[in-house]
Amino acid sequence: MARKRRQARVKDKWTMKKWFTLIAPEYFGMAEIGETPADDESKVINRTVEITLAELTNDYSNQNPYKKLIFKVYRVAGNNAYTKFHRFELTREYLNSLTRRRTSKIEDVIDVTTVDGYTLRVKPVAFTVKRCKTSQKRAIRAIMRDIVLNFGSSKKFVQFLQECVLGKVPSEIYKNAKKIYPLRRVEIRKIELLKEPKPIVSEEKVAEAVA
Repeated sequence: MARKRRQARVKDKWTMKKWFTLIAPEYFGMAEIGETPADDESKVINRTVEITLAELTNDYSNQNPYKKLIFKVYRVAGNNAYTKFHRFELTREYLNSLTRRRTSKIEDVIDVTTVDGYTLRVKPVAFTVKRCKTSQKRAIRAIMRDIVLNFGSSKKFVQFLQECVLGKVPSEIYKNAKKIYPLRRVEIRKIELLKEPKPIVSEEKVAEAVA
């Protein structure tokens, strides 16, 4: 009898929930990227959803299946839950496949602020053909840093993010760093959103708030 009551409570709890459709940001086409259940829309705010670039763009070429985008819900309207960028990263399996014996792996962690005020933590990584010297690692790391900072500080958030994810920034690092030592691969392994610009409040809204 007690078991039946528990099952009934669980069933009732689920019937009270409704499903919200997760929507990708505008700069990723506002595609539907999943669903999430909740009995109150406030509980959907700040939930995260993970999707590969291949699934998002329906393009399974190159490294797209190994590139993961994590979005976070910031607004709910009706049955739609709208998301914004939270994190980008390469899958562990893909990174492991790039690591070879008797070669060097060169990494850095770079914080950059875009023209429109977004602060991102960017983590590039380079893999050499053979093991290189410490001085060469240092030189390659300096090139990584210069390129990421130059790209990031001269562009808006969306453009910089797309150039990192779609390969323009890693390609530029590869082109310049291979002059120091032969490289096998350069990737942006992770991007984290650290800080967003504060929304601009119009004079009309300020007047309404005061009134």
